[in-house]
Amino acid sequence: MLYGGHVKKLAHLEMLQEMGFDFGEVVFRKTEDLLLWSQSGVKNRFGPGFFLLGHGPFEGPPNDVPHLCQTYLPSLKQSVDVAHEMELSLLTVHLWMDSRFVKPEVRAEKIVALRELTAYAHERGIQVALENLSESAEDLAAVLDQIPDLVLTLDIGHAQLLTKTNRSFEIIDRLRAWIRHVHVHDNHGGNSAKDDIHLPIGEGVIDFPPILAALVRAEFDGTITLELEPEVLVESRARVRSIVETVSAAAEA
Repeated sequence: MLYGGHVKKLAHLEMLQEMGFDFGEVVFRKTEDLLLWSQSGVKNRFGPGFFLLGHGPFEGPPNDVPHLCQTYLPSLKQSVDVAHEMELSLLTVHLWMDSRFVKPEVRAEKIVALRELTAYAHERGIQVALENLSESAEDLAAVLDQIPDLVLTLDIGHAQLLTKTNRSFEIIDRLRAWIRHVHVHDNHGGNSAKDDIHLPIGEGVIDFPPILAALVRAEFDGTITLELEPEVLVESRARVRSIVETVSAAAEA
């Protein structure tokens, strides 16, 4: 596995490299972020020991089609443009597809928007990865099946929300072929966005060993971003790495 952290400002690039991380995930949250990185001159040319991925902005109101078409999709395309300038290869995006909360007609419009975005990114050499929020594997499959070039970022923390059992298991079981990237952070479960509290690994209720074991069995050996504050990155990486090494050894025994 390769381990990374968020890059929210230029100083984080040097910080992650000093900490011995393999990559950084550049966060494009606001228009100001896009301007910052576009003007930074930073390119994904750090040599074999460090590289960059991208993360697009938050969605906003999830059932608002005018917002989707007039505001969010354009901002996602701007993120693709900046990612292209920086020579990034993967951009993770948010589009809530939970059929319990998002209207069917809105889900249909989101699929159209995602198809347009994925094609736009593909022309620029960038792969778009849809990040799970609270969706079931069935919700996600309904999207992935319709957009051939779209892949998946598995967020293990999000998979603990609005459910009794962490949905990572069903997502890995059904959608392993689409998983290109993983996010890890802990929480106490819950039923709203405010419960997505991004605790250090081991400080919440998520049972990471069986989830990571499922990823190992699915032969995932890719990138894992620890979506945490800088001061807890090293310790949480050590915990995740230890779990991965333990479950990998058990799988080979």
